[in-house]
Amino acid sequence: MNGPGAFTPGQVRLGDRVPWLGRTHQVVAFQGSNVVLLAEDTSTPVEVLYAAMVSAPGFAVLDGDNSPVSAPLPALDDPPSKAQRKEAKRWHRHMKELDTGLLPGSRQPRPGYEPGETTLAERYACKSRELAAAGVEISAKTLESMRLKWKRAGENPLVLIERRPREVGHRTDPRVIEIMREVVMGHSRGSGVDIQTIWEEVLDVVQDRFRTELEDPQEAQRLLLKRATFYRRMEDTGLAEYLAAPTRRRAQRASKPLPPYRPSHARRPGEVVQIDTSPLKVKAIGDDAQVISAELTSAIDVASRSNCAVMVVPVVTGEGSPGKRIGGRATRAYDLVLLLAQCFAPLAWRPHWDPLALAANSALPYEDLRDADERFARAVAARPVIHPRTVIIDQGSPYLSEHFKYVCDMLDITIVYARKDTPTDKPIKERFFRTLGSRFSQHVAGWTGTGFAHRGLGVDKGPLYPINTLQDLAEQWVALDYQQTPHKGLRSPFTPGLVLSPNEMYAQLMPMTGYRPRPITAAEARELLIPAWVKISDKGITIENRTYRSSDRRMRLLIEQRSGINEHHDRFKARYNPYHPEVAYLFDHLYSQEWIEVEFIYRGLLEDGWTQDLWERATAAVVDNEGRKDDQLAIVKAVRALRRSLGQGPSKAQRNAPKIPFQGLAVDAEPEPAVDPYAGVSIDVEAVTAYPPLPIAGREIHRPPVPDDADAS
Repeated sequence: MNGPGAFTPGQVRLGDRVPWLGRTHQVVAFQGSNVVLLAEDTSTPVEVLYAAMVSAPGFAVLDGDNSPVSAPLPALDDPPSKAQRKEAKRWHRHMKELDTGLLPGSRQPRPGYEPGETTLAERYACKSRELAAAGVEISAKTLESMRLKWKRAGENPLVLIERRPREVGHRTDPRVIEIMREVVMGHSRGSGVDIQTIWEEVLDVVQDRFRTELEDPQEAQRLLLKRATFYRRMEDTGLAEYLAAPTRRRAQRASKPLPPYRPSHARRPGEVVQIDTSPLKVKAIGDDAQVISAELTSAIDVASRSNCAVMVVPVVTGEGSPGKRIGGRATRAYDLVLLLAQCFAPLAWRPHWDPLALAANSALPYEDLRDADERFARAVAARPVIHPRTVIIDQGSPYLSEHFKYVCDMLDITIVYARKDTPTDKPIKERFFRTLGSRFSQHVAGWTGTGFAHRGLGVDKGPLYPINTLQDLAEQWVALDYQQTPHKGLRSPFTPGLVLSPNEMYAQLMPMTGYRPRPITAAEARELLIPAWVKISDKGITIENRTYRSSDRRMRLLIEQRSGINEHHDRFKARYNPYHPEVAYLFDHLYSQEWIEVEFIYRGLLEDGWTQDLWERATAAVVDNEGRKDDQLAIVKAVRALRRSLGQGPSKAQRNAPKIPFQGLAVDAEPEPAVDPYAGVSIDVEAVTAYPPLPIAGREIHRPPVPDDADAS
């Protein structure tokens, strides 16, 4: 580590701890030639000239123990208490007598400490006997170490009260303790065993792993514990209590990493985002008007605790053997892709939402965001736009898909996988699900409680919402409640006494990090769709047992052609949306290097409100009636029959309501350049009449004009 004066401007970064004016500060921001420091003891921000800070005498970046590199003494974590100062003074008297032979304030030495007549070793032994008689067991060797430490610290008495934390296992070799943990954890998910079995297995592992070391008698004495010592170490380390716990509790504890835990840290929005999926614990109405479950996936920004995006999907158990089930579904890779796409676009405000859910009526820096991003000029919800740079996700199959990895790479998002069965790798996300249950789910019709034992009677028969309505409610809750409720873990260094909401924290961080819009382009929106590699014939292309065709001249030129992509057997790349499969997109690799829109040949027989899930269920119905899975016309008729069955809801109100199948989220892509029909038309701004504000609870609430067809939508 570099010493004082060896630092350059590039070596001090955000988050570093540095000394300034006798206090420890943290670097929280850079502003031109100045740096903003935050005192750790008072949480007071101070802005200083960077050159003055790095050139100050004794300047150094602090190490991981929060100790200055140039400090001669180890600093205490907290100021010593009155009792600690009293204890330090008492030990200081003992060290003085050992060093000089005289107690402080005394002119005559005591017997056994005469200077010039006794050696230091004799004084250590005499002091050890004296303290033992007073009930303090301490060896002469320990007293020698304490005196040397005291002398090196300039006879500072505070170093005498520092105690090294007693290691688990006392004097037992740490390698043996680690083997004991390893053997006990190996029985975490198995049937319970007694300590005698663990003792025998530990001996076997030690003899097998340290065969060479055991040839030395001293090493053998350290590694081969006696039975009584082994039992005591099992009690000291808590392994005996762990071994006696029920199997379920042992399995849960084994899934947690060893402390201390290291949660995610971030200093700017989007630097680290945690994504996870959890059951919503709310019953809903499925596409077939049957009662189903739902699960929610969301992205939480670590720096501001903001909810970047949220998505609710149905959970349906399919029929058939695992891996070949038909009709089943849950969160898929494409759902995660749509979730990422929402992180790059503002959340649109709906006319039936509360006006307080508008960004213009929230703590967000609305004026700055509107100046930087024209999309904020429309009616948007009070949720910031945060572009993820690093996402922490678990290792479920949707997150491990190649398509999700491809989209993350396209959007310059780094993936960090959490360890299996390790919820502490995503602690903020896990805490969000508890907040979701207490502040949202339990207030929604169809709430099933925290567990099956707490489920209400007749939940399935009560009024329930469709999945699309749950999505709308969840997004409104995020903008109206979650983003605007103070979070006790959010505090700004400039206002340490205030507990901030996620929107307020974002408003504090944005001036230091800036905001630049990064909309999804039309080309990127195509790449978000699910890929398919197809051959082009005179009949068209086939995707998921559906034939697509286009009258475009470019497609006719590609019939029976080879794409030249060897790894895909000369097939052409196509993309499709499983929530809107009525159209697909074919890429012309040979001539125009553009996308060609192709339509399902029986699109005219179907409404646009159908999905890939409906197609698969209709295919299963046709096959069950001894039909062929390639009979597209029969499958189309089956899809129409399934669409008609959506009107058979569990209640009269739900039967009368329009039934729209779950079709995911829309991707807010930057539109293609278009000709402005009003170009060159001048408008007299002074002649425009402003919309009158409506005062509510002492403040003016912005209400955008509601379109005439709002009720119809």
